[in-house]
Amino acid sequence: MTDEVLICTVDRGVALVTLNRPDKLNAISPELGRAYDDCMVELALDPEVRAIVITGAGRGFSGGADAGRLATLAIDRGASLAAPETSPYERLTGAPEHLRQRYHAAAAAPQPVIAAINGACVGAGLSLAVSCDVRFASSDAFFATIFSQRGLVAEAGLAWTLPRLVGRGAANDLLLSGRRVDALTAQRMGLVNEVLPPERLLPHALAYAHDIASKTSPRSTRVIKAQLQAAETETLSEAIRSAAAALRDALASSDFREAVAALQEGRPADFGGD
Repeated sequence: MTDEVLICTVDRGVALVTLNRPDKLNAISPELGRAYDDCMVELALDPEVRAIVITGAGRGFSGGADAGRLATLAIDRGASLAAPETSPYERLTGAPEHLRQRYHAAAAAPQPVIAAINGACVGAGLSLAVSCDVRFASSDAFFATIFSQRGLVAEAGLAWTLPRLVGRGAANDLLLSGRRVDALTAQRMGLVNEVLPPERLLPHALAYAHDIASKTSPRSTRVIKAQLQAAETETLSEAIRSAAAALRDALASSDFREAVAALQEGRPADFGGD
């Protein structure tokens, strides 16, 4: 699947989604946004895709919303923010309704989604990255919410998601100041999992994704991802009860039986996802 502003390839169960407006630091234009929406929904619904990596072409992950779009929003006072009558995310019936939208697409997908953050990760680009399950960054990456410096507000639920990722103090810092932080500072905050030399970033992210695709049960990763999301609003008691129910289902699954057989036979498991 390819598009002029977005490139998507699938290799051995791993999809690589590349935002492809390198001359604009992969700023999210309406065209790129629509391409991203369509691509993420197709991947989420594809049982052959077991992990997804998102990155940016050129020297940045994404510099945020396209400047031309911002100018249009200033003129029409936000009228163009109205949601379309139909959305491809309506097809993701297995995901919580509040995640069925662009900036939460990575969270809505049942597969693990890894962000390979090269260079600028700003504004709306940061919203995309925060929705991913795991984030790796190149040593020359930098991060900023920028909204307060543009007369805007914390968009796409970042006032909720960012504190849960980095803590309230760090989220206050990033959102209120809009300041830029480097990759190592972002790692100390908990915003990224690992910082790598630029030349190692994408190979590392893809190798990590291929490990998931080849070694883990798609059923398990799907359920664990749902458990993590549900736990955000559950009490510990509720989480324990729901985990017990999920475990009973797992013990009856084909993937569990395959894992046991593989252990007994001394071979890699061949998971079917059921």
